[in-house]
Amino acid sequence: MHRYNQTPNLLLIGGPKTGTTSLMHWLRDHDSIFHPWPNESHFLMAGAAEFPTAPVHPRGTAIIAPEPTFNKYAEEPWILDKSAFHVYSERAFTAVRDQMPEARIIITLRNPIDLMLSMHQEHSKRLVDYNVSQADMLELAAARNFQQSADDPETWSFLAFPRLKHPTIKWAESLGDRVRIIPLSSIKNDPLATLNDILTWLELEPLPENTKLPRHNEGGDMNPSGWAKFLRQPPKFLITLAKILLPSHRLRKAIFDPLRRPGFKAKAASRPTLSEEVRIDLEAAFAEEIDFLANLESHIDSELIISH
Repeated sequence: MHRYNQTPNLLLIGGPKTGTTSLMHWLRDHDSIFHPWPNESHFLMAGAAEFPTAPVHPRGTAIIAPEPTFNKYAEEPWILDKSAFHVYSERAFTAVRDQMPEARIIITLRNPIDLMLSMHQEHSKRLVDYNVSQADMLELAAARNFQQSADDPETWSFLAFPRLKHPTIKWAESLGDRVRIIPLSSIKNDPLATLNDILTWLELEPLPENTKLPRHNEGGDMNPSGWAKFLRQPPKFLITLAKILLPSHRLRKAIFDPLRRPGFKAKAASRPTLSEEVRIDLEAAFAEEIDFLANLESHIDSELIISH
């Protein structure tokens, strides 16, 4: 067991594919914000998964938070965590409400149809074992009448994650001024103003007007070329040979992970265009979410919203 007195107190809790990766990079570059993980931790969801987190990771899958690195911690007042599924997690919500009274929470939102399709693209570029086309995914979702079930990992990511209305309202109503709600449109329209509003809320100095903020983790697909597929999934005889020649798992990772990494690098790609018929079906399925985003101030205290 590892225990740390430095508990994260600035939580980017999602949803996924809503600009959280860019916000994570921009925030952790600030001198007063420390981020102890290279990317996401999901430390508040550790244990048996409450819901599927991908088509190949059903409910009950073990979630093990990576060990944080505090050797460079310099008493920064804010310790950042980015975990894009925390917004849906009852386990995370209860922990923040009951055990983390000083924590600040950032929730980011996106049009549900765009989130659904972007989530499919994300799984397609990250998961070697997921090979379902966008058209087939949409057909599966329609066959379920666009209703999510935690017992159906094949469609959960695409039907549950776009539905951010109820979890967002729950966090906002329970935690009040400790929460900020940010539509993805604000991050796209004026990233610096959006970031500076967050910094002001945290009582930190805003960034200068000429600050450049590069975007991160934009859309793409897994590289389809033969050499990339070879690096992602080498022949079994090579894997067996490597284990014989290098019995140490740690040594194999140190040698081969950097060599294989280019095979996992996504290539920029646009998503297939939706037919008008499919778009109408999706707009009907996600009508409540679309209305929520369009009329955010009708559901959320305007003081909690950052929008540019």
